[in-house]
Amino acid sequence: MSSGSQGEKTEQPSGRRISQAREKGNVAFSADVNNAVVLLSGIVLLYALSIMTYNGFNANMKETFGNLSRRDFNQDAVVNLFVNHVYQLVKIILPILGGILLCGLAVSYFQTGFMLNFGLLKPKFDKLNVIAGLKNLFSTRSYIKLIFSVVKIIVVGGVAFLVVRKEFGQLIHSSDLTLAQMLAMLAKSMYTLALRISIVLLILAVLDFVYQKWQHKRNLRMTKQEVKDEGKETEGDPFIKGKIRAAQRHMAMKRMMSSLPTADVVVTNPTHYAVALKYEGASMKAPSVVAKGADLIAKRIKEIAAKHNIPVVEDKPLAQTLYKTVEVGQEIPQKLYYAVAKVLSYVYQLKKEQKKV
Repeated sequence: MSSGSQGEKTEQPSGRRISQAREKGNVAFSADVNNAVVLLSGIVLLYALSIMTYNGFNANMKETFGNLSRRDFNQDAVVNLFVNHVYQLVKIILPILGGILLCGLAVSYFQTGFMLNFGLLKPKFDKLNVIAGLKNLFSTRSYIKLIFSVVKIIVVGGVAFLVVRKEFGQLIHSSDLTLAQMLAMLAKSMYTLALRISIVLLILAVLDFVYQKWQHKRNLRMTKQEVKDEGKETEGDPFIKGKIRAAQRHMAMKRMMSSLPTADVVVTNPTHYAVALKYEGASMKAPSVVAKGADLIAKRIKEIAAKHNIPVVEDKPLAQTLYKTVEVGQEIPQKLYYAVAKVLSYVYQLKKEQKKV
């Protein structure tokens, strides 16, 4: 494989790379989605609470202008009037502003999830680099953003033109309406225009969010070498892991060979397999395997057995079954009780005869 292909970012980003980018504040985010949702929620809330808002403003203005005719209009009265006026305005505006705030927080959470990173507040002086700024200005991403902005202006302008032509055309031809009716129709037309524009902006913002997600994932792509390096960092270097496994096998072999002299018998294949068995009736429910091995290890087991005068019994089926089904330190299964009992019986009989001699 050529070095050029090694340096190409063709691999999908790993979970670790995405997590690291998120810790740095690098997430897919579209400000257009927030702006569109805030605008749409504000328009809907204003329309839904329009009667309450109108009544609140009407009562507030009546109270304000009604108090102006009071004869005892002094400094304290002005302060009380001002405080009451502000309180009434807050009561009117707070439901709308609170609803807009909740919608903004909800859509932000939808885009990025919960993120609390005070490290993002640190100033980044590399952003003041003029050369880097010029590169970003003339980058492919900037061109795409420009094209998207032009498309947005064209689409929003087209929708606004169609709505204005329809709504205000009806308003112009309604000359027989009273002033109140004309104002009501004008308010309805303005609401329709704002609602349609905000819906179009939301649709375009969703498309922008999809693009931002795709672009973010594309920017986090990894080269094959980066995937290998990350694998080494998370799972360990294969060479080192191999060394560790070899050391573990050596230690296990050493422990196994050290416990071999306590065995009662070694069952062989006779050349390929060797399994050492031990049985103590007082402390063990069934005979257990204290050592086993194949080929060279089997040969070593038989050498140690000969050194410590441990009987070696040839039983091909039993040796193969023990080697393949029972691990070192485990007791033999019940299905092998009879076969092992015959071997142990032979060994015990052999030991009795040796003692007589």
